[in-house]
Amino acid sequence: MSRYDVVVIGAGPAGLSAGALLAKEGRSVCVVEASPWLGGRGVAVPDEGFKINVGGHLVEDSGSGITKVFEHVGKELIHGPASSDMVIWEDGWKSVRDLYSADKTELKRVIDILLETPYEDLDDWDDRTLREWMLQHTRHEGVIALWEFITVLEAITENWWDHSASDNLYTRKMHYSEKRVAGYSFWPGQGWGGMFNDLRDALVEHGGEIRLNTRASRVVIEDGKLQGLAVAQPHVLPNEIFEEEMLEADAVISTLPVWSVLRVVPEQDLPDWYVAQIKHLSRIEFRATWLGVYLATKEPIHALDPRELATWLHTPNLPHAGFFFNQTAMDPTTSPDGTYLYVGGLDIPGEKVRDVKWMLRTQEQFERDLAIMYPGLEHAFWRRRHLVHEPGLGVIQKPNLVGRFRPHWRAPNVEGLYFASDTFRSRGVGVDRAARAGLTVVEDYLGRRLSTFGDGWRY
Repeated sequence: MSRYDVVVIGAGPAGLSAGALLAKEGRSVCVVEASPWLGGRGVAVPDEGFKINVGGHLVEDSGSGITKVFEHVGKELIHGPASSDMVIWEDGWKSVRDLYSADKTELKRVIDILLETPYEDLDDWDDRTLREWMLQHTRHEGVIALWEFITVLEAITENWWDHSASDNLYTRKMHYSEKRVAGYSFWPGQGWGGMFNDLRDALVEHGGEIRLNTRASRVVIEDGKLQGLAVAQPHVLPNEIFEEEMLEADAVISTLPVWSVLRVVPEQDLPDWYVAQIKHLSRIEFRATWLGVYLATKEPIHALDPRELATWLHTPNLPHAGFFFNQTAMDPTTSPDGTYLYVGGLDIPGEKVRDVKWMLRTQEQFERDLAIMYPGLEHAFWRRRHLVHEPGLGVIQKPNLVGRFRPHWRAPNVEGLYFASDTFRSRGVGVDRAARAGLTVVEDYLGRRLSTFGDGWRY
């Protein structure tokens, strides 16, 4: 039996950030990860000379989030190539800049209003749409369209009435105040594997421990008091049960998504209303889901710029939003010399994963449509299809599904039990959102703010 101050479930960006920060602050910490890889949904693995992720990823931190986590633990998150343009398909490609007129006065006025609005005031918009907020300040259709198209990429929402105001305004405000751009997406300069290796190294260098291939079995709570985490022992028969090792701890931080957390946290040990919140957010139709594909060619292709980030509300034949970008243009090491690797995704309703025939038809049509949008893809010589669902991207960012409508990161009745997941109460996008969730929980556990991060927003 081992004893720690804190045990963390999951070695993705939230778990590694939480573990590294705690170790830096002198706490004994162990991070357990069920898979053999670091990174969670951001994992990057080799495949026939290519490097591919669970889904296509970029980091959306303009400096105050996961970049600061690295700084605090003595590492550097290198900001590699950033997306240079956002192109939109509407029966042909055009830059998002074309959505508004050459006169930027109205756009600047709306930006100034947002920059003058405190982050905490945006919390009041958890139950309303982005368009409602914008219509209070502008009637310029181009400015509204500009920000709403960005939400298609960040929030995985297709219809204007599904774009959450608060979550999207948090991110716009962050990017404009820290980088003076509407959106800032970059490739980690040390690569995805290198980024997570650096966080692991920080954890270990400060005395922490990490265990891969170690599955969390159950959070142990007795008479309302947290005891620690039981982890499954290696087994031979698939139906072996309760062959466990106990990791005693004063605190357990779970980074599991809402739809998985009750597999390890006994729901009878949580208040019924809190469990109801978790189960509501776990509904399959609320899970951000996409069909994706990696394709490789011998010649480069793009619409306007090699490092563009493409999006659409529909393809030539499918009524679904999506994205596409040239991964090799971001990082040439992700594909062999003389080849170019691309990744694209098509947003689909989460409940459609139950209909395998529909998914296969949609996947095949999506790839045909990509070849219409990018004719050079007709000559793709390598392909990997994937479904981003389990592991998934997160809870879709619709009104009433964000901010205060999500379960709190602190279990309301079990001292020391935390949920550092971007599917619980959190803000931001992707990897950065997860890292901020880890930071928020660590500061809550420590009972103080870490000076490196100043007074900026956390969750």
